[in-house]
Amino acid sequence: MLLGSNIEPRLTFLNRALLLLEKETGKAVAISGVYESEPWGFEAKTSFYNQAVVFETDKPAGEILNICMKIETALGRERGNTEGYASRTIDVDILYFGNRVISTKKLIVPHPRLHLRRFALMPLTEIAAGMIHPLLNKTSKELLAECPDHSEVKLVNQ
Repeated sequence: MLLGSNIEPRLTFLNRALLLLEKETGKAVAISGVYESEPWGFEAKTSFYNQAVVFETDKPAGEILNICMKIETALGRERGNTEGYASRTIDVDILYFGNRVISTKKLIVPHPRLHLRRFALMPLTEIAAGMIHPLLNKTSKELLAECPDHSEVKLVNQ
């Protein structure tokens, strides 16, 4: 999963989401550092903090999605009726679900824009460099090396 926030207190929102996700989904077995990046796909004054997390779970993907959305709402995420991206207290994206490929109205896994987003690939590569994208048949490290997004993403010193 990828956690993201660009509304203060960003680090608090990441930490609270992580705790709630562990409580609801299962144990976090790998947690990346926190990375800072400019907003992707829209303009905002505050940059994003992002963090990748690998969870061990026995819950099905659809239930995990519902848990993610419930946690986003609990942490103040507001979803507008407009198209496009906006600032948010917390965003929880399912990047992979093991090596499964899922395509439903509500959930597409692997995340359809993962390979295009440096802010997702850098923390993911930190904790799962050898994870193979089941559709592109490339590791996280290879996807990062080939990523067309050249925006600045840097590790935050905490």
